[in-house]
Amino acid sequence: MTTKLLTDDFIDKYPDFPSHMNALGTFVYYRTYSRFLPQKGRRETWKETVRRATDYNVGLGVKHMEKIGYAVDYDAFRKEAEALFDSMFNLRQFLSGRTLWVGGADGGVAEKYPLANFNCSFVNIRSWSDLGDLFYLLLVGTGVGFKCTKEFAAELAPIRTNFTLYNESYDPVAKHERIEHTETREISDTTLEIVVGDSKEGWVEALRYFFAILTDKGSDDYTQIIINYDSVRPNGERLNTFGGTASGPEPLMEMFEGIERVLKNEIDPNLDVLETIDGIYSKVRPVHILDIGNLIGNNVVVGGVRRTAEIFLMDADDYESIFAKYGINGVWNEQQHRKIIEKVRALGLRDIVRMLESLPINDPNARPLHHRRMSNNSIAFTEKPSEAMLDLVFEMMQMEGEPGFVNLEEARRRRPNAEGLNPCVEIILDSYGVCNLTTVNMAGFVEDGNLNVEKLKEAQRLSARAGLRMTLAELELPHWNAIQQRDRLLGTSLTGVKDALAMVNIPDVWQAPLDYEKALLQTLKIIARKEADNYAKELRVSSPLLVTTVKPEGTISQVAGGVSSGLHWSHSPYYIRRIRINAADPLAKAVQSIGWPVFAEVGTAGHNDEAELAKPEIIAQARTLVIEFPIASGATKTKDDVYVPEQFDTYFRFQRHYTEHNSSNTIHVRPDEWGKAQDIVYDGWDDFVGVSFLAYDGGTYRLAPYEAITKERYEEMVAKLAEFDPSILQRFETGEDGDLDGMGGCEGGVCPIR
Repeated sequence: MTTKLLTDDFIDKYPDFPSHMNALGTFVYYRTYSRFLPQKGRRETWKETVRRATDYNVGLGVKHMEKIGYAVDYDAFRKEAEALFDSMFNLRQFLSGRTLWVGGADGGVAEKYPLANFNCSFVNIRSWSDLGDLFYLLLVGTGVGFKCTKEFAAELAPIRTNFTLYNESYDPVAKHERIEHTETREISDTTLEIVVGDSKEGWVEALRYFFAILTDKGSDDYTQIIINYDSVRPNGERLNTFGGTASGPEPLMEMFEGIERVLKNEIDPNLDVLETIDGIYSKVRPVHILDIGNLIGNNVVVGGVRRTAEIFLMDADDYESIFAKYGINGVWNEQQHRKIIEKVRALGLRDIVRMLESLPINDPNARPLHHRRMSNNSIAFTEKPSEAMLDLVFEMMQMEGEPGFVNLEEARRRRPNAEGLNPCVEIILDSYGVCNLTTVNMAGFVEDGNLNVEKLKEAQRLSARAGLRMTLAELELPHWNAIQQRDRLLGTSLTGVKDALAMVNIPDVWQAPLDYEKALLQTLKIIARKEADNYAKELRVSSPLLVTTVKPEGTISQVAGGVSSGLHWSHSPYYIRRIRINAADPLAKAVQSIGWPVFAEVGTAGHNDEAELAKPEIIAQARTLVIEFPIASGATKTKDDVYVPEQFDTYFRFQRHYTEHNSSNTIHVRPDEWGKAQDIVYDGWDDFVGVSFLAYDGGTYRLAPYEAITKERYEEMVAKLAEFDPSILQRFETGEDGDLDGMGGCEGGVCPIR
């Protein structure tokens, strides 16, 4: 039997929050990771969250040793739990955001849904059942990469189109009459009813039944499919396990209706007709799988979880998918459109030229394919593209952000069975693969102008060990669990790197700061790999296939006080960080009561001027509020000082000296730098896995997420910022916290544009 690891006597030595946790960190923590405690009528404190997650993580190691029948050194596990708790409490390192949310939570969510711990996953769509897996992963909160090549689409069973779908009108049954798992009922020789169960499993089962009926030759007679939603809990009812409130059946209805239109090739009138087999069956193409995956993701966004992270990977010659979002993201004009057509013409793609010339680009309502915004779309190159092909891709990215691209050839040099990547492209995965990411905050180890390297090394060891323990969780989907046990992927990430190096006095032995950074990266990589291998032997499990990565670190860097995220530079030595929040959130009401600087979102009641947006009567009308936080980064060089070549130098330095997976990196490209970025990618192709490209913005729009300010303005804002009072938040609490609301990484569906 597992003993309690972190005792009350140990925990009582710590306050609820560390004294150096600033207002931004406190706010983002409460918004994102703090679970509501019904018995106490309030949200958790940072100490309680860290204790819960630490006990869960280290407890996985204890349970594993007990399970395999080896002697358990409980004192050693307790000491490790105490060390990990202390480091996390003091914002020096972190378990994954997913585990901070579900690990050890009441109701046993992490035990019932172990996959909910994992940031990243990937699946090849080679069967209709794989789309059920995608649905399940999104419902438990995992970011999903999915790929459908032309070869995979050809392998998919033909699917029947001679059916009519009927969404039965919603007449909710009493709570005690709801069924949890989906059932099918034959109404007549030609009619089958799918009765949707009221659970994540029930929703996924409904989709699986739907596909099974349409691909099973023995079900050909069922030409009418009725879907009954009466067991689905109504809109607004609390979701007890994951948090948040139910959406009701409407998003699920829209998903099935959308999938019917996809299978009948009615959702995009610009697509070629489907190949038919035996009159009533059709063969879909990758673009149809993209549409179905996006419709599933759209359902999840409003289906109680309220976020989804997807990336779709496509063949380099799958122009239907490459142009699937053409004209949706960007504001197009005829001149830009002709430019793309000429680049396609240069590739000799006459059919694609004809398709593009037929598109009604000047009509903003002509392609209302909003569901396709659910995924980042990237070309998966398996060999180096031609300069002309790369030129086309960069032109499209410059104009509307997509499609992105990844180099699967280099990914497969890093792991031979690489099939794809997660939505933020930092984890290299086989199909049915997952990864749980941990983080060390390098800025947390700066003491009096010096980097405490020994403490940093110890944190990296703890990070690798914590990540390996997450692979001990037995996943609820057996074929996913098999890949997990085989690969045991780790994702030991770093954040605050550039801020840390800006704040320290680099030892004289290192004349060049970049040499010092390179040496630190090499050291931390070796430590993570060595510790992972040694700990695997200690736990009697296989050694992890890959260990180190750099993830976007969007939310964790904010909890740590706004340190530079991942391998990026800070915005400015002093800046305002603006966070958006739903106006109905109790936390939004609390910060207004405390007197923090709050604005209505731009456009509220037709106003764009900041002075107007700060007026109480305008704030009262807003659906979204913007909260301002003053941040001092300590940076001596900022993103405004760094151009494309130096950004790539940093990416390649991390790739060569730290990262075994890939380094998530957003390259900010100025208008005159797109050609240079393209040249660097082409020349450095063999070292390149994938990055995001984003048009550089100097902060010209109102209430931007970041705004550079002077030291004097920073000090003035800090002086006016009242200390956060949790008791005020408690007055507004409703107990309706959501699953990682506002999360800024893979876990939250806000990955870099790709």
